[in-house]
Amino acid sequence: MEEIVIFAIPIFTVLMVLEFAYGWVVKRNTYALTDTLSNLSQGLISRLSQFVNQFFHIGIYTLLYHWLWRDYENPFWATGLGLAVGLIAFDFCDYWFHRTEHESAIFWASHVVHHQSKHYNLSVALRQVSTEPIFGFIFYLPLALLGMPPKQLLLTVILVLFYQFWVHTEHIGKLGWFDYVFDSPSNHRVHHAVNPQYLDKNYGGFLMVWDHLFGSYEPEVEPCVYGTKKPFDSVDPLWTIISEYVSLFKLVWHTQGLGAKWRCIYKPPGWGVADSNSAVSIGTSSIGTSSSDALHISPPQTQPRWTKGLITVCVLQFFSVVLFAVFFLANEDATSYPHALQTIAAVVGLCWGLGALMGRTINYAQLLFLNAVCYGVLYLALSPL
Repeated sequence: MEEIVIFAIPIFTVLMVLEFAYGWVVKRNTYALTDTLSNLSQGLISRLSQFVNQFFHIGIYTLLYHWLWRDYENPFWATGLGLAVGLIAFDFCDYWFHRTEHESAIFWASHVVHHQSKHYNLSVALRQVSTEPIFGFIFYLPLALLGMPPKQLLLTVILVLFYQFWVHTEHIGKLGWFDYVFDSPSNHRVHHAVNPQYLDKNYGGFLMVWDHLFGSYEPEVEPCVYGTKKPFDSVDPLWTIISEYVSLFKLVWHTQGLGAKWRCIYKPPGWGVADSNSAVSIGTSSIGTSSSDALHISPPQTQPRWTKGLITVCVLQFFSVVLFAVFFLANEDATSYPHALQTIAAVVGLCWGLGALMGRTINYAQLLFLNAVCYGVLYLALSPL
């Protein structure tokens, strides 16, 4: 898995550069520096987090599989037909997981991270979710009952994730019959849009057949507006991950009755806040009742004026994050658990420093001090390697 990620990084980078260059040439640039660095930082944090939540990511599935099948692996799954059946079965499970992420508040609290960007480009594909496996593993356990080996599940996950990368672009138009059968840029633009008719549509990760069957398909007709209904403007990577959970906790806390509190958790985001004539105000945001409403509490943020110096520092900071993250991934198997946790904490600290500088909540001197601390932790954690 780590080798595939390391191999994919330069490929994804080249494709993003080509997309940016094409947009520049045709005068339709879809990238913004702050947004792009935030997207990529979330992607790196998500990948590093798998070291911590790997028990949920694949561990529980593996335990169930071996409990059911012991060491037996059905040779059917290694055939071409077996791979195809596995892909379709996985896509069916993934459809319902994805749909639940939009229609249940506790699941939306994690998935919302992927939808927060107001832009739509290939970097958004890498804006992955760190807390998703904690509950998401449940939806894939039926595949263990079918006998799909854990290694094949991981392979299928990788194939679908790689496939979904190219659908995050505005530079590929509608593709005729292909849009009707498969997930495509047009279909996925609809999924990321907040236009009223596009909300909670096109959940399919590979096939659109499930959306057609279960009434969630919507073709692209008018231009898409991206983001969440309650805009999220923070570039703090840690706040990005926990903000929706904080909002949900506050909503539950202010809701009367145990049954109503529980329904706030599992029903659509914002359930119950409009039972009266006006919405309940939580933090700094007024929460609506749509299943795509984002329950954000965004701290005030001043958009920085981009100077050459600020751009240079932010880019260097980001590349330092990439450097240490890739080094860790390349040596993950040889790293002890305590040293791995130290490394992940330090890399996340560097990511936080990048977001804080872009949001102008720290200055250059404070960033330098933070980096010195993180580099010291990294030295102690990685020197045994």
